Amino acid sequence: MNGAWGKILTVDLTQETTGVLELEEAIYKRYLGGQALGAYLMFKDGTVGSDVPASDPRNALNFLVGPVTGAAPGGRSCITTKSPYSFNCATTAGGLTGSEMKFCGWDGVHVVGKASDPVYIAVMDDNIEIRDASHLWGMDHEHTENELNKVVHAKYNYRAESMLTTGEMPPLLAAKHPADPNKGIGNKRTSRSWVIGRAGENMMWNSAIMTEGARAHGRAGSGYVMGSKNLKGITFAGTKGHPLADKQAFMDVSRAIRTKMIAQFSWRNYGTATGWSNSMNTSCYPIRNWQEGSWEDPETLATISGPFMRASAWVKKQACRGCAQKCLTTAKVNSKNPMMDGTITDMPDWEAMGVLGSNLGFMTPDSQPLTWNEASEPYPGDVWDMHESNNKLLRSTFIHDDLGIDYIDNGENLSLLMELMQRNYITAADLDGINLVWGNIDAVNEMVYKMATRDGIGDKLANGAYETAKYFAALKGKPEIMNYVMTTHRYGQPAHTVRGGCKSALSYITTVKPNCHTEGSAEGQALIDQQDAAYNSNSMVICMFVRGTYGVDAITALTQAATGWKDWTNDETMAVGSRVASLCRIINMYTQMGDPEFTPQVWDGQAAWKWFNVPFTTGPWPKGTSLRYEDALVVDKDKLYNEKLPAYWTLRGFTPNTGVPTAAQLSKLGISDVCGNEAAEMISKYGE
Repeated sequence: MNGAWGKILTVDLTQETTGVLELEEAIYKRYLGGQALGAYLMFKDGTVGSDVPASDPRNALNFLVGPVTGAAPGGRSCITTKSPYSFNCATTAGGLTGSEMKFCGWDGVHVVGKASDPVYIAVMDDNIEIRDASHLWGMDHEHTENELNKVVHAKYNYRAESMLTTGEMPPLLAAKHPADPNKGIGNKRTSRSWVIGRAGENMMWNSAIMTEGARAHGRAGSGYVMGSKNLKGITFAGTKGHPLADKQAFMDVSRAIRTKMIAQFSWRNYGTATGWSNSMNTSCYPIRNWQEGSWEDPETLATISGPFMRASAWVKKQACRGCAQKCLTTAKVNSKNPMMDGTITDMPDWEAMGVLGSNLGFMTPDSQPLTWNEASEPYPGDVWDMHESNNKLLRSTFIHDDLGIDYIDNGENLSLLMELMQRNYITAADLDGINLVWGNIDAVNEMVYKMATRDGIGDKLANGAYETAKYFAALKGKPEIMNYVMTTHRYGQPAHTVRGGCKSALSYITTVKPNCHTEGSAEGQALIDQQDAAYNSNSMVICMFVRGTYGVDAITALTQAATGWKDWTNDETMAVGSRVASLCRIINMYTQMGDPEFTPQVWDGQAAWKWFNVPFTTGPWPKGTSLRYEDALVVDKDKLYNEKLPAYWTLRGFTPNTGVPTAAQLSKLGISDVCGNEAAEMISKYGE
């Protein structure tokens, strides 16, 4: 077999055993890897039902790659499991850890069980060890990752004796870093790790699995599941390379892709932070819990923009393996606030810019924190105010990364609390005395640490934005508090809105990764094609942000060259995405069938109230720009649910009223034997 090793490492933490799951080539041809393979494994494990919650030791945590990971430009990694929010979790991230797992000779790691005490897993090719991690428990993610990468070595990257003595070193260097006879100077620290921070340890629902300081498997709570297993990290050091079928053909396609990448000037400079101006022009810039989508004065939003951040805090660029875009930028905070000063982090991407920046009021000058509130007013600050606003964004991004938290859902969590403070539904007394008002970075810093450690009120707020709204609605006897939470399918909305020009409401309702912004934005067949392309990329495990430089022809060509499947076509490439759409739609609903209040209509109806009721009043969009998907400045709820959604399900080959994949569709995709019984059970109970 080429492109894949044909085996997945299995680890049972309860039994403290390891094994090998061998997969036939036909399985890889149907699912490739990543998201699709993870969904297949959940059905194979028999853990799709509501009797296996996310924290159950039987719930598997899968670390997966695809056939081109480690060789193609822009490789990523994919982690799949069942989310604490009771839907499927399939979360991807950049970095080199997935490649290192591939170089160890594994297509994935399948972890079940729960360790009696904190542990980490060391994978050195075929040598697997479950090691004590008690000394790492309570440590934040960056320090944990550094410690693990120090002690896990491939066989060619370590020697016990020193290669250099102090006498052979320049005096100044020897004084600063004297030779240690117990350490081999020149040891290569090439190992890579996935780890959790304190948020995962304390099973914060929206906690993330992290790698390389700032690369997050952020969405849907994978860190919660890792923490529930007492698994602090998993580290790889590999020497086996990549089993490509046709190396020359593979390199020819890869070079063509890199040539296109090099021409992406904005992406290479700013990454997704290049999207700030388009978001302003289309009223898709989240402001104070999405009360508005753009400021009248563009100077305001320039405060939190790719060009200003690069000028204000740039240190150096970093890249995933083989990628010419280098979208991650190391940044440093230089601030008059000692809490923030000196923070080393990454330059935030667009999601962080939106949900942790303007959405928390960080464009507000410190000199006027509570008097400047109108989006229609001109920006009252100077360049130093802009610099400090940017510092707040950088610090907020850092604490979420280092603690290991999905900053999208938690950003919506924090902005919800700020709006409830603004509208006098809650006070600082409800938040352990923390004055969580717009623009207060010290309050944000304190509150996020409380959430991650479940300290005091942080315990109530650690279950995400939707659960926070439910808690205060019940506590205050004010059900209308639910109107202010920006979630769909109970999960936080990214920095793209349906009340402007960048997303359709239909795309958020139908994506199988609830409230995901990277899996389509259109409607009808165009949306299905966008989603299937994204699901294929998640199964190939290639970067969604360079997918446009690939194109379906290049993806197919890479698959052929990696695997040797000469009969692989563009239709096969897209069919993998269609399988994901069916498998994960079934998982999302079947796992909730134990809830007596659940129906498919209730599930799909869980969308943000503001979509349908609160139009934006400032910025370009309300002033005559033609709407992209909606007929008015708010979403027509009746049209969405009674016309657009049934039409979409029908195009998908799903039942029109409940959105369950039909027997004919599952047969067409060749997955009836995997999920046909569950689909039939749902149709029998909820109808078509």
